[in-house]
Amino acid sequence: MTTTWSTIGPGATAEDIVGSLRAQAASLTVFADALADSDSAGSAALQEEALQLRCQAAVIEDLAELHDELTQRLHALDEPTTSLWGLG
Repeated sequence: MTTTWSTIGPGATAEDIVGSLRAQAASLTVFADALADSDSAGSAALQEEALQLRCQAAVIEDLAELHDELTQRLHALDEPTTSLWGLG
């Protein structure tokens, strides 16, 4: 079962994307719980999709943190190089 969601614009931050994915996962979980008694297969599919969204959110969150950390390291390494070349 595939659910279509509104897309987030290209300028969205990682936090916006993670928040949206988690909100979508929460909504799917509510729908899955509502279907549990009448459509166990549909409920399971929704639970699976919610899990995938939560995993995607976790990966994006971790990648954003890694990006920030690597950017800080790059700036720290760039400072001595800039001063050596007299560019600073």
